[in-house]
Amino acid sequence: MTSPVSHRGLWLTWLWLTVLTLLLAWLADWHAPGHAVALLALVGAWLKGVAVVEQFMALRHAPLWLRGCVHGWLLLVCGGLLAGFL
Repeated sequence: MTSPVSHRGLWLTWLWLTVLTLLLAWLADWHAPGHAVALLALVGAWLKGVAVVEQFMALRHAPLWLRGCVHGWLLLVCGGLLAGFL
């Protein structure tokens, strides 16, 4: 099964992921007190994960149960990591 690929959408997603990665890398060198950096890094990782599964894994057009499982797993992993930091 083939579907039309929006090169503009792929490029914008790639750009968004690159900017977010650079922002999070800069944030890692910031050394803010407390758990603010860990929280922001995990929120950024969750946002990047959502972008990857929606755009590059074509989850946007998948059945609702599959989307729920993948997004739930992503939220569970990021939440577990966050719980480990706090």
